[in-house]
Amino acid sequence: MNKIDKNVIALGANSFFTDFSTEMILPLLPIFLDRFLHASKGEIGLIEGVAELGVALLIALSGFYSDRIGKRKVLTIIGYGLSNIIKPFAFFAQSAAMIATIRVADRIGKGIRSAPRDALISDSAQNESSGFVFGFHKMMDSAGAVVGSLSAFGLLWFLGESEASFRTIFALSLIPGLIAMAILIFFVTDTSFTPVPLKQFRPKSLSKQFYWLLIFQSLFSLFAMNYSFMILKAQDNGMALAIIPLAYTLYNLILSIFAIPIGKMADRFGKATLLSVVYMAFGLGALAMVSGDIWGAWIGFGIYGFFAGGFNALAKAIISDTSPKELKATAYGVYYTSIGVMTLLSLTIGGWLWDNYGSTTLFMIASIAAILLSILLYKMRRHFLV
Repeated sequence: MNKIDKNVIALGANSFFTDFSTEMILPLLPIFLDRFLHASKGEIGLIEGVAELGVALLIALSGFYSDRIGKRKVLTIIGYGLSNIIKPFAFFAQSAAMIATIRVADRIGKGIRSAPRDALISDSAQNESSGFVFGFHKMMDSAGAVVGSLSAFGLLWFLGESEASFRTIFALSLIPGLIAMAILIFFVTDTSFTPVPLKQFRPKSLSKQFYWLLIFQSLFSLFAMNYSFMILKAQDNGMALAIIPLAYTLYNLILSIFAIPIGKMADRFGKATLLSVVYMAFGLGALAMVSGDIWGAWIGFGIYGFFAGGFNALAKAIISDTSPKELKATAYGVYYTSIGVMTLLSLTIGGWLWDNYGSTTLFMIASIAAILLSILLYKMRRHFLV
């Protein structure tokens, strides 16, 4: 039976309540921007892309700095603190620019915390169980997202679909955010290691497996689209506004159910093999959304949940297996930076494609690219072996 370190459990609980808070807001933001602030699809894509760039600009520096000073927890607290405090300010937003500012600040918080947090988790995992450990963390993260999106759905149903209802939900998201911070401060302990002096670090210090992973994940992120376009596509397919948070809940529920099984299968059959499977799942999910009807949207959200259960968790496990302990935060930082830059390009181009050529073109390109990358990754899976 797999054992889980108490630090991993505490970090999982922190992620549960952070995502509880986040998902009370996130599935509603594209609709709020579209319906009440009258933003175009291109503007919504740009907002999400710039937000991801906020992650990319800081995450490598945060990971690099964490490895240099030999500390993880303090940066994790700063990052989570910024995100959990800034998000409820969406209550006051009067323009798309204000939402963009809040999203960028939230993502900056993610940029500060992600690499040192993942290094904390990695320090508590063995190679033979890293898939399970990161799957557990992803499951806790997604369970919080399920509760958060269900709360958003319930409150929207109870309060009605007015602008005031959206703003009330944004304000209430502060409560689980504060609980998350209390868990992080009082129940997570730092790990000890000998930091590597700056002058001793070279890019070749990271493994060839890491760079193969970076190439595939970056290419995939360039062609993929994130949750905001999935939500807008569901609305485009005819799904009622009040039901969309429920569909988003399905996505998070499937994610939480499959996160640990995907991790366990990856530990047994190979992490690159399972990563190729989740690439394929994304391609099929995007294809289902192309159908243009409500059932296609439901199927797309369900399959997308399976994909999300493995995409980053498997990448983190591969990095954990192949990176030296004193450079793990650096490796996670480089990884997230590359993904963030590619996501900015993807969302910016995706919004332009939608506005000019329609959603079908965008989702077809994403589907075909994901399926081709899945096949290529499976054929090259031996390059990821330690």
